[in-house]
Amino acid sequence: MPIVPGDIAFGENGVPASPAYGDIYHSADGGLQQAKSVFLQGCALPQAWQDAERFVILETGFGLGLNFLATWQAWREHPGRCARLHFISVEKHPLSQETLARCHAAWPELTPLAESLRSQWPLPVAGYHRLCFDDGRVQLTLIFDDADAALKQLEAKADAIYLDGFSPAKNPDIWSPALLAQLRQLSSPGARLATWCVAGKVRQALQAAGFEVERKPGFGHKKERLEARFAQSSAPGPQPSLANTAAIVGAGIAGSSLARALCERGWQVTLIERHPAPAMGASGNPAGVVRPQLALDDSFNGRLSRQCFLHTVKLVSALRLAPHASHGFNGVLQLARDEENAAHMQAMLAAHRYPAEFARWVSKEEAGALAGVAVAAAGLYFPRGGWMSGPRVCAALLEHCGAALSRRFAHAATRLERTADGWCVWSEDTLLAETAHVILAGAHEAAAFANLPLTPVRGQITALPDGSLPGLKIPVTREGYVLPAAHGIGNLGASFGFEDDPLPRAADQAANLARLARLLQLPPALEVSSLDARVSFRAATPDRLPFAGAIAQAGADIRPETPLAGIRRQPGLQALTGLGARGLVWAPFLAEALAARLDHEPWQLPRDLWQAVDPARFLLREARRERKR
Repeated sequence: MPIVPGDIAFGENGVPASPAYGDIYHSADGGLQQAKSVFLQGCALPQAWQDAERFVILETGFGLGLNFLATWQAWREHPGRCARLHFISVEKHPLSQETLARCHAAWPELTPLAESLRSQWPLPVAGYHRLCFDDGRVQLTLIFDDADAALKQLEAKADAIYLDGFSPAKNPDIWSPALLAQLRQLSSPGARLATWCVAGKVRQALQAAGFEVERKPGFGHKKERLEARFAQSSAPGPQPSLANTAAIVGAGIAGSSLARALCERGWQVTLIERHPAPAMGASGNPAGVVRPQLALDDSFNGRLSRQCFLHTVKLVSALRLAPHASHGFNGVLQLARDEENAAHMQAMLAAHRYPAEFARWVSKEEAGALAGVAVAAAGLYFPRGGWMSGPRVCAALLEHCGAALSRRFAHAATRLERTADGWCVWSEDTLLAETAHVILAGAHEAAAFANLPLTPVRGQITALPDGSLPGLKIPVTREGYVLPAAHGIGNLGASFGFEDDPLPRAADQAANLARLARLLQLPPALEVSSLDARVSFRAATPDRLPFAGAIAQAGADIRPETPLAGIRRQPGLQALTGLGARGLVWAPFLAEALAARLDHEPWQLPRDLWQAVDPARFLLREARRERKR
């Protein structure tokens, strides 16, 4: 869904209003006081989160962010605050940083928090955007989408719910009975709900969803407000495991990202790697391209790539790394292959209305000016994309883990043994780890431990001598890629084949130079025999989407009508693999999302995207094909 940013108009009383909906963003009697009186008090906060391990709040309509800022302020000031606060908010028309700053100026007492919020404010691009504050103890998940569509795909159990859209007369969709009925599935037992709206249809819909509704004295000139409590019993959600331990097999970008994400959550992690150091396989190329893969129909691939790209750039930028040695996010070009492809690219931009800060079309001349060298065609420019060094980023991710991480390098995992409490990971006769969870994060080797259709794909890159492309400033991609100099060399590639030859080949070097000629107007004259190369093997899946999630139980009875969620899984066995040529983009976010699921947090991907990367999806597809035969 294209995201149309919101707009603000200020009335004579200074209250911000939406011209599109003809309604105000908060009460004329005071926005911050309304947030505290209607929503925090209505949900018995801060008392309700007293000494809780985690507390989840769901909001419909982020608006100016006042409810979040007031809640965050109360969390900071409350001595019995929960250990982790998760705030999930859906917003169809996000405001710009500049507009938020103008509105936030009315509440100087919120200045430090408001500035911190705006400093992480995401681009107006559809999907989930996760913002972390106070060392990750406060997590804001912004979902830029239509509320009804977003709630249908959301997987969370809210302890408190803020209903704060524009009035039912102005925006009836956000108060529809169908939307409010979804709150039944999103509420934890005893969840509290608050809203300023007392419309009869809203009260009836909440009661039908299982809430006990009560009118309370309103705020300011409004006579009444609503408080509600989810009264119907429901099956309790999964409880955090007492054994928060994991063994990760594979120390490439997937395994290193997973280790960091789990260690941040207080887990004890053992990282197992057959090589003597991290990132010596496909993640070991000196540098790789970081850009999204757009799709006209906004397919699973396009949606996942977009979200992963934004997260990876944000994560790597926050690491304490020298930018010129480890990464460069000052733009990347994707040139059009031909006129038909150029028309397709422009259609994608028009269909999704991406902001220029995310993606825009550039002429051949402008592309050359951005690249610093003459390029072969016009194309897409991603201002926040670029390149990063897998080895350096992996090292920084693992350094962040501290004492929570145990490294078992130069040991190949050869056997997994299921125990009463978890798993044992063996290397021949050597016990590498005894743990509650095992996560397969290597490349095609993961197929040795699980029924996963993974294909090894051979890739050869060519090392360009330092100085061979002195003007190149940003990566240029087309049917291949060329990167600026990094660590004294430039990267050019990459070949794509299914041979098992681990040694560099002259034919692939020549093919890479041919790629360079299709990228740049004036490629340098280079001799194949003088160039170094590196070969690695990536793991690809049949649909080119990765695997992330729980492994199916061996011999599970999977029928055509079985839902993915109904397939029996091997307890404590997960996978993050099948990343193909996009591991640098996909792995950091999917690792964070998988760690959140393992730690029983709200999901960081909509349900349909989780199903698209489910490791059991091909088993179900096979069962359905068998029925048709």
